[in-house]
Amino acid sequence: MNGQIKRPVNNLVESFIDNAVRDKVSAPAIGSVIYCDLAAGTAEHSGIYIGSNNIVHLSGDGIIERVNPKQFINRLGGWNTAISIYVSCNAGTPVGSTNVAKLAESMIGSQRSYNLIMDNCHQFTAGCLSGNFENSCNFFTFLKDEVQIRIGGTEWRVWDL
Repeated sequence: MNGQIKRPVNNLVESFIDNAVRDKVSAPAIGSVIYCDLAAGTAEHSGIYIGSNNIVHLSGDGIIERVNPKQFINRLGGWNTAISIYVSCNAGTPVGSTNVAKLAESMIGSQRSYNLIMDNCHQFTAGCLSGNFENSCNFFTFLKDEVQIRIGGTEWRVWDL
């Protein structure tokens, strides 16, 4: 029980530091990987920024769709507690790729056999980075490694919406 209480408190402290102390970014780069916390920080949801306040992501019903930041962060039927969207950065500057954005945009309207563990938003996002949508990056930790390899993202900063 103590661990269940400790995690949300730690996430609240981290979120405060990210939002009030660390520098934010005014906007992601085209093709930036973005994410928000889900379920009090026990999981994450990821997608690709394609410009003009649009994000492409794999929804929980398996549809690849274009959404705005508010739609992206309001996951789980409004039960999501996230307050921030994080952006792939290097030395405080957003990093992305126009090729990544173009691939993500070309996938809008497609459908996948969504599975929380085996075919999820992180696998889709990693597929936009690598071109291989049948990759093994189905956990956020693996996606972060792919972000570093493919677009040089070494840190995450809050998007100042």
